[in-house]
Amino acid sequence: MKIVDVQAFNLANRTVLVKVTTDEGIVGWGECSPMQPPVIVAHIEHTLARLVIGEDPFDLERLVERMFIAPYKIAGQALAIAISGIEIALWDIIGKALGVPVYKLLGGAYRTKIPVYASSMRRDISPQEEAKRLAELVEKFGFRAVKVRVGNRFGADADVYPGRSIEVVREVRKVLGDDIAIMVDANSAFTPCRAIELGRRLEEFGIFHFEEPCPYTDLDANAKVAAALDVPVALGEQEWDLVRFREMLVKGACDIVQPDVIKVGGFLRCKKVAAMAEAFNVPVTLHNTQPTIGTIATLHFAASTPVCRYPQEFNIEPHPFAHRLVKELPKVEDGFISVPDAPGLGVEVNEEVVVELSQR
Repeated sequence: MKIVDVQAFNLANRTVLVKVTTDEGIVGWGECSPMQPPVIVAHIEHTLARLVIGEDPFDLERLVERMFIAPYKIAGQALAIAISGIEIALWDIIGKALGVPVYKLLGGAYRTKIPVYASSMRRDISPQEEAKRLAELVEKFGFRAVKVRVGNRFGADADVYPGRSIEVVREVRKVLGDDIAIMVDANSAFTPCRAIELGRRLEEFGIFHFEEPCPYTDLDANAKVAAALDVPVALGEQEWDLVRFREMLVKGACDIVQPDVIKVGGFLRCKKVAAMAEAFNVPVTLHNTQPTIGTIATLHFAASTPVCRYPQEFNIEPHPFAHRLVKELPKVEDGFISVPDAPGLGVEVNEEVVVELSQR
């Protein structure tokens, strides 16, 4: 079997899908995190496609290494995101060729129902509104954990308005009660001193983890926060370099590692990150904001990876076309999503929707 074509589709600037076709007619689909979609599409079309066309899709280790190393002079997060889409599509092809779901290829079923948490992406919402909608989702879908945003993205110690970070956590705890875990995400908002001060106050509300308290680029700053607080610090959604993940663990910059399958370079690299985390006795909670192939990939990874012991991220924000793009998306039931059991990723992409939404 040989790869004969690689196509990338920018879908309304909301996501990038990758279609890989083989000479035996087997097609695989992957997704890339939608960070500057035209740039990601350009990487796939002009940098990466030529490195895999003509190759055997089963030669994953060699192909992934080639995609990371051949264009090393432009290495970075955008390239890793582009690689992710191709790599996931190759696993989809292999699973379909062998007639087994991807999680069986990644290590088999450690778990077949994945606990997920309701992840809010909003800061433009009052604490009362946030608590109300999270309570409704907990009631409807059985979530046992939620996540809210604190601080302001790369805010240099600024909150959206003074006191909002405390207010939103206090309100959510009051409305949801003590049985629901609450995580907070600062998106690189604070200096170490401010993050520690805020973290100690948030610990009074029993938060489950404090995500990216300081700029993700500064591992030493995040390590100071992790050392000072009892609540676990989570970090890693922006990373792709295995050396950075190693340094993160060695420095004690986090207590929970958060790679993203569609940003880090795909399943293989994510598995290697998980192995490092397990060696440090650190759990993995995958970062995941995309409701289609990204969520499906997250499910297959968590199903086959023991160290994914906590609820995994599930974006609660409405998506304009997710349920049209992927037929019969798995649903949250009682706080869990069942892993698709059909060959490959186990879902069908609606190519008519891909063509309809595709833009350069």
